[in-house]
Amino acid sequence: MKKFFSILFAFLFIASLTYAQDMDELKKKVQVINNMFAEKMVSGDVDELWQHYADDVIAMPSYEPMVKGLDANKKSWEGMKQSGVKMTTFKTTVTDLMKYGDLVVDIGTYEITMSIPGMDQPWNDHGKYLTLWEMQEDGSMKIKVETWNTDVNPWMEMQEDEEYESHEGHKEMEKEDDKD
Repeated sequence: MKKFFSILFAFLFIASLTYAQDMDELKKKVQVINNMFAEKMVSGDVDELWQHYADDVIAMPSYEPMVKGLDANKKSWEGMKQSGVKMTTFKTTVTDLMKYGDLVVDIGTYEITMSIPGMDQPWNDHGKYLTLWEMQEDGSMKIKVETWNTDVNPWMEMQEDEEYESHEGHKEMEKEDDKD
């Protein structure tokens, strides 16, 4: 009986090491795909990216309605592109990866800089994302669901800008009072 448990323990230990190694390899694979996505999005050459999306993909962007289906997602991208918004830098980092059967959950962070018509300065943002990938029979993966949202609260930024301006104005008034 002792021999049985020793063999069982050894088998489970080796299986757990193999699983960890498989997950490390999968995490590297996802990061490579994400890096390619970022490069293509900055260059504006996104046609190649659509092959990595399922036909029934669902995107859930920050501050926008849900976008369902590949064609609707392409249309959404075109709308952003035609508006003059351009990504100038984009980086993602996979922080967590989970695998459930043929589904892979990719959770991470992003940093992005965009030029936006009418804004003097580039817009910098950072946040988090979640992508649900579906493993295909050929070993490739397709995005089924993606969502992202900013860590920057725009209402807090507006409030901070107003406080900053009022504090600066207050400082100017103090300087004038000191002269009197």
